Amino acid sequence: MIAPGWVKGPVSRLTPGIRARPGLFFLSLLFFSACGETAPDPWDPPDSALIRTLGLDSTRRVHRITLGGAGADEHVVPTRIRILPGDLVQFVTVDHRVHRVVFGAEALTPESSTFLRETGQDASPPLLERGSRFVVFFEKAPSGLYPFVSHGSGGSASGIIEVLQ
Repeated sequence: MIAPGWVKGPVSRLTPGIRARPGLFFLSLLFFSACGETAPDPWDPPDSALIRTLGLDSTRRVHRITLGGAGADEHVVPTRIRILPGDLVQFVTVDHRVHRVVFGAEALTPESSTFLRETGQDASPPLLERGSRFVVFFEKAPSGLYPFVSHGSGGSASGIIEVLQ
């Protein structure tokens, strides 16, 4: 089984965060967010670094949520995504601020809270540098809503992951 967690630095070994390459994908998500819309289906095939580091299959669905902020504002883009059981969600920092992602047990169903807690995915460690990633594996996750909060240097922002049946 692939362990959930975060990876960083040289991708030849599993350590905290992988360097992200934010680009046009991030800009399109920012556009959808600014217009008050949820991106239709923000997933890509896993990049080669993620495949090598986590031993993933290249057909695995990986959704991306970017974390960033300015001043007292914290942003998550998109703020809501829908995924299938077995999909992965990677939270990627796109600035030089510290971010931490937390799934609050009080906002989850008991089954969802138990799933995240037992798989060690209920909160990320501090994501300290640009490009750090926190990857959440929704393998055998109960369907439903998974609200989360991103706490950053300047504030916090929230979002929802919906696991469909």
